[in-house]
Amino acid sequence: MKVSAIIAAAGSSKRLGTKIPKQFLELGDKPMLAWSIEAFCSSYLITDITVVTHPGFIELAEDIARNAACSKAVQVVEGGPTRQESVLRGITAFEESGSSWVAVHDAARPFITPEHIENICLLAAEAGAAIPGIPVPDTVKKVDGDSFIIDTLDRSELVLAQTPQVCRRKDIMAAYRRAGKMNLTFTDESSLLESAGFHVAVARGTMHNFKVTTESDLQVARMLAKNFVRNSG
Repeated sequence: MKVSAIIAAAGSSKRLGTKIPKQFLELGDKPMLAWSIEAFCSSYLITDITVVTHPGFIELAEDIARNAACSKAVQVVEGGPTRQESVLRGITAFEESGSSWVAVHDAARPFITPEHIENICLLAAEAGAAIPGIPVPDTVKKVDGDSFIIDTLDRSELVLAQTPQVCRRKDIMAAYRRAGKMNLTFTDESSLLESAGFHVAVARGTMHNFKVTTESDLQVARMLAKNFVRNSG
């Protein structure tokens, strides 16, 4: 199984409100982006890595990639106006890599481990596509436009989706073509695949693989980075 990793690092971090996007902020002894690069580089299933970022941060991302502890091919490409377009650019950037699979990961989830990457990839090899997910711990309410509860959802049937999301390259390209023809936009790769009729399995995710979105998330990540051991996965 040969897998190309796509690291989505084109977000602007508007909710966090920092001067530079969160994926370039220091986390422990290195930028947040470097954590993801090094995790994927350490997985035996990953053949190459593409970082997709905002055009204004290409040089910074290239510098981080050069200084990361990684011996595999890493390239940086310009992202698009949406995550969907950015990921597509990343997938097509290494078309001649020889890999039949792609793993798309958020740069803002720095604590993914090689072991978890491999678990998700191997589940995808069995099921056709796979993502990590964690159980929903709280009771979930559905509300109307006036904030009145209209339903209580069965949380045993719900998970919080994480990344990396892994699938066959040919499948996601087919899903992209369909979405383009129908002018559809999705917020993650599993939704894109589902819309095209592909089945996606869910592997057990971890709480450490959270997405840094708010200032409090960043503070937790900085504390975790001080003691995080990558192979503890």
